[in-house]
Amino acid sequence: MPVRLIAVDMDGTFLNGEKQYNKQRFSKQFSQLKQQGIHFVAASGNQLYTLKNYFSEIQDEIGYVSENGAFVVDGTTEINFAHFDPQVAKVMLADLMVDYAEGVILCGKEGAYVDEQTPAENMPKLNKYFKRLFCVEDLLQVDDLVCKITINTSNYDFDELTHALNQKSYIKNNQVKMVSSGFGFIDLIIPNQHKAFGLSFLQQRWNVTAEETLVIGDNNNDIEMVKMAKFGIAMDNAIPELKQVADYVVGHNEKEAVLDVLDAVLNSESDAQLSTKLAGLC
Repeated sequence: MPVRLIAVDMDGTFLNGEKQYNKQRFSKQFSQLKQQGIHFVAASGNQLYTLKNYFSEIQDEIGYVSENGAFVVDGTTEINFAHFDPQVAKVMLADLMVDYAEGVILCGKEGAYVDEQTPAENMPKLNKYFKRLFCVEDLLQVDDLVCKITINTSNYDFDELTHALNQKSYIKNNQVKMVSSGFGFIDLIIPNQHKAFGLSFLQQRWNVTAEETLVIGDNNNDIEMVKMAKFGIAMDNAIPELKQVADYVVGHNEKEAVLDVLDAVLNSESDAQLSTKLAGLC
């Protein structure tokens, strides 16, 4: 069956280290994807507003699986927004603020929020990843639906932090799942509502099967999505755990490997031909 949906992770996958991509090359490819009836989806741990910023010229023409699967949008149409029970979110946030106040980012439907205790030197990094970010006096008073809590690990030892978080009751009892999205962030998300979960809403909307889906990623939060698709692809710079479950490993994010994959899809007349081309991109 021909590929009818392509979902790509952003950081470490579609974007290079400067958080950029070859817009001229992709623009031509996107026109061809539309002509062939292939849907393009940005599937990321990033917030919706950040993703739309990357695709400003075509932002109303593509799909989004943002916030690690919680916020799903088709162009301008909201398809699904999953959020924590408000009481669970408050208990978790109050607990995290005791030890990690300067690193907590509260992710809601209307934007992301940080506490005034956030060090000024952290803000350039946060503003790079969160295009709609508000600094508030008290995170516990934020009036928004919370889909994710992110911890910026810049001020902490990563291994010690993950060990401490794993001891939290809400993680032990599976109320919350901890995933690393890379680049110094740990995300606390709703269990089983990952990128594959979010992508399933767009598959249903567009009547696309897993057999017609190709996905590309590089990190821990891409595993379910890569395992789900017939063409599950890991970047050369991906973590070993993702490479182990991927069907193919392609080039590096610094070398436009995702755009090479798009060319392979656009220039293949059969699944067998596409498989051969993908295997050759290693």
